[in-house]
Amino acid sequence: MSTSKNDKVKTSTFDIAIIGAGLAGSLSAHLLSKSGYKVCVIEKSRGSGGRASSKRITDKIHCDLGAPFIYAHHPESEEILEELVKENVAAPWKQLSKADAQAFVGIPKMSSITRYWLTKATLITETRIHHIEQVNDENGQLLWLLRNDKYQVIVRAKKIIITAPAPQAAMILATQADLAVLLLRASQASKFYQSQWAMWVETKSSDLSALIDLDNSPIVRMIKDNYKPMRNGDDIDRWVIQASAEWTNKHLDVDKKQITQELLQTFSQYTEQRALKHGEPHRWLLSRFLENGGNKPFVWSSEYNIGLAGDWLFQGDAEGALLSALFLTNAIKDDR
Repeated sequence: MSTSKNDKVKTSTFDIAIIGAGLAGSLSAHLLSKSGYKVCVIEKSRGSGGRASSKRITDKIHCDLGAPFIYAHHPESEEILEELVKENVAAPWKQLSKADAQAFVGIPKMSSITRYWLTKATLITETRIHHIEQVNDENGQLLWLLRNDKYQVIVRAKKIIITAPAPQAAMILATQADLAVLLLRASQASKFYQSQWAMWVETKSSDLSALIDLDNSPIVRMIKDNYKPMRNGDDIDRWVIQASAEWTNKHLDVDKKQITQELLQTFSQYTEQRALKHGEPHRWLLSRFLENGGNKPFVWSSEYNIGLAGDWLFQGDAEGALLSALFLTNAIKDDR
């Protein structure tokens, strides 16, 4: 994986440019690179992972504030994740596996998965695509220009895949009048997202379960991050607290100090554990989407050489992001 903020690849032309380096974007890059495409991935943040990114606590310790694991219900997603297990990039979390689904985690952190998938692609970080424009090159072939918020061309590409969350995808699509059908799909999904506050907490070691789901509480889920396979166990428990969508919505713009106080109070009341250390709460504004049902779990326009993939198009979860990317990349290869 070659990485740049954009200067060295500004005039490069790629077979496919992918906007977003989360699970869907990174898997798309992996599958297409394996098939011989020259792929570029453009990410607005400093690194890959998206909502499966990881928080660094120390140089050796990380925790997953976003997607804590991936459940594989479908044989296609299980095959994808088992490939990562063979490469020592992921591991099954047997404690959480169910009769109809195997749980997988990245090792040593969830973002290791996306970093692995981006190995053969060019990754441009800290760059937000604001505008896309289709033009004819010197040979009369159609090309996409991907521009930033200063209207500078970042890259040129024959095809585009947008894997950003629905509202961000809609803003990009709105800059090109011919993409009304794709824009409608993204705009519809943008109405049905959920936000979430999350934070990490360290306590003394206890025999509490690795995963605790709560009802009628500010906290919807508590996960022992250090119980994940090949994580640093030490002699403490490192929890990730995820607030409910309802509570988060009511506290969306509340000061982080108050968020911290209320979440820690709820955590201690339920677990009877005192927080020894804790991190600052992180607000996932676009944490989760309800599935935006359609005929297919992805969108591909062979007329304009542009497609959409992501959890908001299929299932609304991490596995849905993987399957959406898989099915889209298969369609692109079939359309060659």
